[in-house]
Amino acid sequence: MRVRQYLLALCLILLPLAAQAEPAQQNAAQYEEAVRSAWGFDKSDLEPDPAVRFGVLENGMRYAIRHNEYPEDTASIQLVFDVGSLAETDDERGAAHFVEHMAFNGSTNVPEGEMVKILERFGLAFGADTNAYTSFDRTAYTLELPNTSEELIDTALFLLRETASEISFTPGAVDRERGVVLAEMRTRDSYGLRSFIDEAAFLLPDTKIARRLPTGTQKVVGGITAEELKQFYQRYYTPARAMLVIVGNVDIDALTTKVENSFGDWRPQKGEAAIVDYGSVALDRPGASGAFIDPAIGEAAAIVAFGSNREIPDTLQTRREALLRSIGYRIITRRIGRAIRSGDAPFLSASFDSTEVFDRAYKTQLTVSARDGQLPEAVAAAEKIIRQALQYGFTQQETEEQVANYRNAIRNAVKGAETRRNETLAEQIVDATYYKRLVTSPEARQARFERVAQDITPELVLEALKSDLIDLADPLIHITAKSGGNAYAEDVRSAYLASRQLAVAPPEQGANQQFAYTYFGREGEIVSDSIIEDLGIRTVRFSNNVRLNIKPTQYEKDRVRISLRIDGGELVNTIDNPHGTALLRVFSNGGLEAHSLDDLLTILAGKSVSFNFDAGADYFGSYVTTTTENTLLQFQILAAYLTAPGYRDSAVERYRKGFDNYYARIEATPDAALGTHIGEIISDGDPRFTLAPQDELEALDFNDLRQIVSEPFTRAPLEIGVVGDIDPDVIIADVAKTFGALPARESNSREYADQRQRSFTANRSTRYIAHDGEPHQAILRYYWPTADDSDFASTIRSSLLAKVLQLRLTDILREELGSSYSPSASSFMSSVYDDFGYLTFGSAVDFNDRAKVRETMRDIVAEIIASPATEDELLRARKPILERLKQRETSNSSWIAIVDEAQTDKEALQRYRILPEVIAQVTVDDLQQEARKWLSQEPLVVEVIHRQEYARIIGTSPAATDAD
Repeated sequence: MRVRQYLLALCLILLPLAAQAEPAQQNAAQYEEAVRSAWGFDKSDLEPDPAVRFGVLENGMRYAIRHNEYPEDTASIQLVFDVGSLAETDDERGAAHFVEHMAFNGSTNVPEGEMVKILERFGLAFGADTNAYTSFDRTAYTLELPNTSEELIDTALFLLRETASEISFTPGAVDRERGVVLAEMRTRDSYGLRSFIDEAAFLLPDTKIARRLPTGTQKVVGGITAEELKQFYQRYYTPARAMLVIVGNVDIDALTTKVENSFGDWRPQKGEAAIVDYGSVALDRPGASGAFIDPAIGEAAAIVAFGSNREIPDTLQTRREALLRSIGYRIITRRIGRAIRSGDAPFLSASFDSTEVFDRAYKTQLTVSARDGQLPEAVAAAEKIIRQALQYGFTQQETEEQVANYRNAIRNAVKGAETRRNETLAEQIVDATYYKRLVTSPEARQARFERVAQDITPELVLEALKSDLIDLADPLIHITAKSGGNAYAEDVRSAYLASRQLAVAPPEQGANQQFAYTYFGREGEIVSDSIIEDLGIRTVRFSNNVRLNIKPTQYEKDRVRISLRIDGGELVNTIDNPHGTALLRVFSNGGLEAHSLDDLLTILAGKSVSFNFDAGADYFGSYVTTTTENTLLQFQILAAYLTAPGYRDSAVERYRKGFDNYYARIEATPDAALGTHIGEIISDGDPRFTLAPQDELEALDFNDLRQIVSEPFTRAPLEIGVVGDIDPDVIIADVAKTFGALPARESNSREYADQRQRSFTANRSTRYIAHDGEPHQAILRYYWPTADDSDFASTIRSSLLAKVLQLRLTDILREELGSSYSPSASSFMSSVYDDFGYLTFGSAVDFNDRAKVRETMRDIVAEIIASPATEDELLRARKPILERLKQRETSNSSWIAIVDEAQTDKEALQRYRILPEVIAQVTVDDLQQEARKWLSQEPLVVEVIHRQEYARIIGTSPAATDAD
C-alpha cells in the first residue's frame, strides 16, 4: 500500500493535535473505518484474518499483532518503512540502504555499536535473528525474539522506536559505516547483478529501476554526508510510512498498549514527503532486441510485452479470476517441465507469467535458457508450447491435476494452521500489504476455493489466462550470452518471429495410470520394540534388520518428517573412482521402472509426497516431509526408488546440458572460485574433494551408478526415522508393508576404513586462487587443522571459539575499520572422516586492503591466544546458541536429526541430552586453551584474487597453486 492511502486514512482519524484522543476513546465506528482505510480493507469484500489485530495509531502508523505459539515462547517483529531506493534523487543513490546500516550503529539513547550487542546479550544472533533489508520500495528491520519475556519485548520495542526517529548520524560514525556499505557493494558486484541492470535499462528505459539499485553507486555512497543522510531519514521515516508487525506468543491487548505507548508520541520531523515519481513504461514502443554479454553467463532470453497498469482490487471475484489463470499458468509450466524431462527439448528451462511492474505497467514474459549457441532454437520451441496452449486449450486431465494440487495445498494449510511459524505469518502480513492483498485465514481460503473448484473447466481456465496476457506478437527481447552481442539477439528475435508463423499440433492426451508400487512382499515381523523413555523415541527392528525410530509430536499439525538412511553414501567413492555417486543428484529424475517422473507427477497429483533420493557424506537416502494421511504412500515411493529405479537416460542427458554453464561459472566470482578449489587445496588434491573435469562427468551414465549402488541398496544397513503428527502403531504397520517386507539386510554398518581417511595439507605456504569477477574483489581466509568430533567437549569449545572470533572480526574489521561487510568464522569437526577438521575465519575484502586485513587477522589470533576472551564476548557468543537450543524441544526439524540414527548412533543421543550443560560450562579460560591448542599452529592462508593480479603475483594462470 502506498503513502497516498496512508494519508487518506489519516484524514479519518486526525483532528488538530490539541483535539486528538487515544483510539480507545474514539468513536468505535470512526476508528474501525480508519483501520479499514489504512489497511485497504475498505476496497475489498473479503474479511481479514480475525486472528490478527490490525490497528492504526493517531499519528498514522499501522500495526498488526497476532498471537501464535510456534516456535514456543518466541516472537517475530518487523518494522517496515514504505521507502526504498526508488525514493532517492540522483544525488542520494544508496541513501536508503545507508540509513538502514546506520540504524544498527547508534541512536539518541543507544551508544554507537551497542544496539547489536544488546540484542546478542538477550540471545539474538546478528544476521540470523537481527537483520534488515532495503529494496526498491521498502526498508525493513526484523527481530526474531528467542523468548517473549517482558524485558525482551520492551527492549525490542525500545530499539525499534529508536530506529523510527532517533538514529544518530555523526560524521565519524557515518565515515566508519561508509566502508562497510562500500564493502557490501563490492561483495554483491557480479555478472548476475550487471545482467539485471542491463535488462532493466533495456526493458524500462524511462523508469529509475536500473538506476536505483538499493546498494546505490560508489560515487554517491563514497561522498554522501552525514547531514544528507539525516535529511533523507527525516523525510521518509515517518509514522504514515511505517508498519509494525508482531507475531508470537504474546498477549495482544497488553502488546497493543505497549505499541501505543512506545510509538504514540512519534511525529514527522519534516512533514510527509511527496510520493516520488520514478518514471513510466512506454506501451507503444516497437519491438526491439538487446544483449548482455559476459563470459560467465548462460544463454537466456526474456521476451516481454507491456500493457497498461491494472488496479485490481482484492475481492472474491478477482481471487476467482486469479485462481483460474494461475491454473492455466501451472499447466503450461507442467508442459514445459515435461518437455525438459523428456531430454528432447532444446531449452534448459523456461517460464511464462504475467505480473505488475511497480504500479507502472502490466507485463507478460516468456523466459528461456539454453546451452550455448542453442538459444534461437530454444526460444522457438518454448514459444510453440505457449501458442499450443493458447490455440488448443487444456485437457480435462491437466485441469483436474492442478485443481487437485491446489486443493491439497489448501487442505494442508488448514490442517497446519495452528503450527505455522511466527516469521512466516509476519512476512505474510508484510507482503500482502505491499501487494495490496488482504490476509485471510486458511479456512476462509479453503471455503472460497471449494465454492469455485466445482465449476472449474478447461474452457474457463483458458478464457481467464487469455484475458490476463499481453500479446507477445512484437515483443522486446533481451538476451544474455557469452558472445554474439546484438547480432545474436537479432538472430533470437528472428527465430522467435519465424516460429510464430508455423502451425502447432494439438497436445497429446496422457493415459491414466495407477501407482504400481503398493506391494513389496509379506509384511515384516517385529523382533524388537522398545522406548527411549527420556526422549520419547520408540525404536523398532524388523526381522530383515530394517530399523525404525518414531517420535510422535504435535509441533507441526498434520506434518510428518521422514528420514531414510542406507549405509554408504559418498563413502563408497574411492580415490580410483572419486565421483561414482555423482549421478545420484539426478537419480530420482529417472523415475521408476513403471513410471516416468512425469507420470508420477500426474498419478500423485493432490498428494503431499516427495521424490528426493540422494547421497550424503555417509548415507544414501532421503529426508522428506509429508502429511499424516500420505505417510504410507511416501514409504511406498521411497521403497520403490530403492527396489525399482527407472534409470532413464533422459535424466542424465538433462543433467549434462547444464554442464557448460556450470563450468563457465566456477571461477566467475570470488566465492565461486573459493568453493570450487578449497577442498582440493585442503586435501592435497585428493580427487574425492576436487571438482571433476567436465569431460569426466559427461562420460558418466546410469550404468556406472547402477554398478555402485545396487549392492548397498539391496544389502546395506537401513534405518528410518519418523517424527511428527503420527500414530506410532500406524507408522509401524506402514513400514512393515514396505521396507519391512524387503529381503534381509546387513545389521552392522560397514567400516569403509580407507575411505574415512582425509588429510589436511602439510603445505602451509600461502595459496592463491584466481577469479574472474571484478579486479578489486578479493577473499582472505585462514584455516587451521583440528580433529574429528570424537571429543565432544573440544567440539563445543571450538565452535564457541569460532563464534568469539567472528564477534571480534565483526567488531574490528567491520565496525572499527569498515573493511568488510560480512566476516565469518566457523569450526568443522568431521563425524565421517577420521581425525579431520578445521577452524577457519576470513572475509571478502578490497584487493588493496589485503595486507592491512591480514595484519589485523593475525593480531586477533595473537590476542585470543595471549589473553582470554572477555566474559561479555562469551555471553554474546553463547547466549544465542542456548536460546536456540530451548527451541529444539519443539522443533520437528531438530528431532529428525536425532531420531534418524537413534539405534545406530547412541552417542548422538547422549550428546543431545548434555549439549546445553556442556555449552553452559565452557569458560573463557577453556576458550583460551582451545585457541592455544589449534591456533598456535601455522595456518593455511588462502587468497582469492582477480586473475590479472594472480598472473602478476604468480607469473602463470592456473586456478590454484602454491606460492612462496
